[in-house]
Amino acid sequence: MKETLHILRILLTEGELNDTGEPELFADFKDPQVRSELEDFAQELAFHLVEVPHAVYLVPEMDNPILSISLGDMRKGIGSTARTVDAFLQCYIIMIILYLFFGGRNADPKRTPFLQIRDIVAELDRRLSVPAGQAAPVWQEQMEINFTQVTQVWNNLSVREENRRTSREETVLKACRLLEKQKLLTFYDEQKEIRTTRRLDDLMVHYYLSEERIATIQNLFAKEEAGNQHA
Repeated sequence: MKETLHILRILLTEGELNDTGEPELFADFKDPQVRSELEDFAQELAFHLVEVPHAVYLVPEMDNPILSISLGDMRKGIGSTARTVDAFLQCYIIMIILYLFFGGRNADPKRTPFLQIRDIVAELDRRLSVPAGQAAPVWQEQMEINFTQVTQVWNNLSVREENRRTSREETVLKACRLLEKQKLLTFYDEQKEIRTTRRLDDLMVHYYLSEERIATIQNLFAKEEAGNQHA
């Protein structure tokens, strides 16, 4: 049990245990008894263990009140005056970032090793530029979000004043910083470019992008694209 508790502490504080930082404990994790005890903790504390050849990751369940990130947490990260709709916009930006990185249809879903912040802004401009009278996208129905309000918030942000806190570029950077804080992204070129970490690559390929999830995500984006083309 001592090894199990030590591993659990690292997983709760660091989010992962790997074969380079803690090789002995990673070897202990392979022990069937230790693994069984950790699975019991996972069930009681509402998290999943995602194992890859070189690491094991702790992933909280979505409704985990302690370990998961809530909309309230996201609002605090945005600013003291942030609203729920601002948090929803951040969620959408993160979803777009992940889709741009991992929206491939091949065996390896990763499409690019890096993204420019300006390209993310351009993609959001393209997707959130809603002509008057266009019907609400599929997101609004399936995610129970007032997407029209999210679109309005984005389009009300300044375009060219990059240094303003309310600019579109700064809003994208806030989403990237949240992912960086979770050790999922790293910044390059004075925060003009982002790259994924090994943690994000592992979690996307081995956990989040199951065949069922990939089909759902691609279907949602396909419907959105179709709606934009017929607008």
